[in-house]
Order: sequence, then C-alpha cells, then structure tokens
Amino acid sequence: MAREEALSAYANAIRQRELNEEKLNDCQSRLDELREAVAACRTKSFTGAEQANFQQAVNFAKERLLRQRNKVNRAKRVEEKVRTSYVKADGDEKSLTNLKARRQEDHFHFELKKEERELEDVIGARYAFKPTT
Repeated sequence: MAREEALSAYANAIRQRELNEEKLNDCQSRLDELREAVAACRTKSFTGAEQANFQQAVNFAKERLLRQRNKVNRAKRVEEKVRTSYVKADGDEKSLTNLKARRQEDHFHFELKKEERELEDVIGARYAFKPTT
C-alpha cells in the first residue's frame, strides 16, 4: 500500500515539474517575442515612451522567467525527494515479498519433512506389529 501511495506521489511530482517547465518555456517565449518586437521597432522610429513601455514589459518578463525558474528548481527538488521515498518504499515491499516467499518455502520444506517422518513412523509401526507366520 505504501508503495502505491509513494508511486502516486512521485507521478504527481513529475507532473508538477512538467507543468512548471511548460510555463517556463512559455515565459521564455514571451521574453523572446518582446525582444523581437523591440528589435523590429528599433528599425523604425522608436519614441522614448514606447521604449520605456517595452523596457518595462521586458523587465517584467525577465522577473516572471526568474520566478518560474525558481519554481522549476523547487519542483525538481520535491520530485527528487519523492522519488527517493518511492525507491525506498519499493525496496521495502520487494524485501517483504522476498521474505514472505522464503518463509513460505521454509514452511513447505518443514511440512514435507514432517510428513516424511510421519510416513516413516507408520511404515515402521506396520512392520513392528506385523505377526510372524
């Protein structure tokens, strides 16, 4: 049960990281678009007010990009922690499964030996009580 919960948490962490990486790519694309727009405007006349607006938009896009990078880094750290806990839970479950199989095998071996001893006792008792003719 713990393994499935850990696997589910790991899958959620992966999904969160992927979503954050998609948002990071969107932020990078937006910044690239702004830079291209600024470059296009520079080929024509570019007033100071327009330049200030573009500069403000570029600064905002850079801040947004930085925040998103931090979110991606946090998501990667969370994913790594959850992966570690999943690997541990998976190892624990495999160890328990192996232990259960070994104990079951030991139990079958013990029961087989017990049946062999009982059979030998029955055979030995049969010859002990067999009347001689």
